[in-house]
Amino acid sequence: MAVSEVLQPDAEPLRVAWFGHLQGPHGNGLAAYSRQTVAALRSRGVEVLFFAHREGGVAIPSRQSVELRGLHLKTVTVSLPGSLDRIEAELSTFRPHLVHVSVSFSLLDGAVASLARHRNIPAVATVHLPYGSLHSARARVLRELYRFQAWRLARFDSIVALSDAQRALLIESGRDPARIVVISNAVDTDRFRPGRSHLRDDVNGRFIVVYMGRLDPEKRVPHLVRSFLSRGWGDDHLLLIAGAGTQRRQLQHLAAEHRQVRLLGVITDEEGRVDLLRAADVFVLPSTAEGLSLALLEAMSVGRPVIATDAGEDGSVVGEAGVVIPVSPLEPALSQALDHLHGDASLRRRLGRGARARALESYSLRANVDRLVELYRSRRQ
Repeated sequence: MAVSEVLQPDAEPLRVAWFGHLQGPHGNGLAAYSRQTVAALRSRGVEVLFFAHREGGVAIPSRQSVELRGLHLKTVTVSLPGSLDRIEAELSTFRPHLVHVSVSFSLLDGAVASLARHRNIPAVATVHLPYGSLHSARARVLRELYRFQAWRLARFDSIVALSDAQRALLIESGRDPARIVVISNAVDTDRFRPGRSHLRDDVNGRFIVVYMGRLDPEKRVPHLVRSFLSRGWGDDHLLLIAGAGTQRRQLQHLAAEHRQVRLLGVITDEEGRVDLLRAADVFVLPSTAEGLSLALLEAMSVGRPVIATDAGEDGSVVGEAGVVIPVSPLEPALSQALDHLHGDASLRRRLGRGARARALESYSLRANVDRLVELYRSRRQ
């Protein structure tokens, strides 16, 4: 169903209270998901009141937004006392037709859904929890995380899963299959499109490998650095790493010893992300666990060939438009994939074209938001 059919010109504008994430100094896919989806909803005439916690020194945008105070730990946000009262007051004034929570917004996820239910407001949750390959130790740990979250998710009227595999995990954890709809992550294919990279001109690299994302253990960026350096390529072969996280200092030491490895910090603006991804000859994502990586979709959308593990949904998303390697053992598969793409420019071009086509066909933001609005309308109060 097209958006024009969903939102009739003479209909009352749909009002959605959206609980999401603000792009902060560390950057993350959850913030990008909130930013691009809220912007797309507003462009379609949906009135969105955006709730988020202040991230470091970054203030929340003032337009139709509510800034909450919280403590940001590694994996969770703890809302400070008074936050739920503030949320309740804002909902009373805004009177939304629907509440949407990007899980995990904070430890108040379930409380927000309960508050909406008390007011007879339908509540939708998008689940961003990662999941690993079926038989890995990491996957077993993540299954327990899904079971732990089950009681919070039970309070929502609808749950958005990123894939069929994640839907199956949610059902396994006890969620009602009738309440789960699959709407994958998506990328703005109009903004993330092929083109010239100014960064590539500046660094003057002959062959460039790019990683963009969190610098945390499950991403295995130090493994990528060691694999890249073990190839023995010349100084005009570069590994560009964008992001921040707990392994930043370890990576700084590696980069200090090897001029081919360059840490760019967090790139929060879309123009900078596009420029970095366009600079890549190959984009690599060696994670042990994912939901569906937005950075991966962005790399595909700009027409870059990718190497990705089959963590979460990433392997099936890449398909034949890139090189999919096992989560474990990572080697020698990663080194072999780097060598293979390094030595075949025509293959890189073919995979890049295939990646762009795949992003356009199955993961465009336009189609994603159409489906989301359709879900809203079907659940509207």
